[in-house]
Amino acid sequence: MAKKKESRPKRKIGPKKDCFFCKEKKEPTFKDLSTLSKFLTERGKIVGRSRSGLCARHQREFEKQVKHARHLAMLSFTSKD
Repeated sequence: MAKKKESRPKRKIGPKKDCFFCKEKKEPTFKDLSTLSKFLTERGKIVGRSRSGLCARHQREFEKQVKHARHLAMLSFTSKD
């Protein structure tokens, strides 16, 4: 007899978040460190779209701006632990 496949538990998908930058009608810039740090973890990693709620266009632009700010030494690459 063939074994039955075990089904994985389904992931719960929460309510859709609105994009912060679309709502505020502004673009992410490397100069605005307080806004950039909202979407970084305490260790300095960039938070993914599913957790941050950013749209695809703003997520791509956000990543470019964070990398630019890191290159200019406005943001650190790692945490200060």
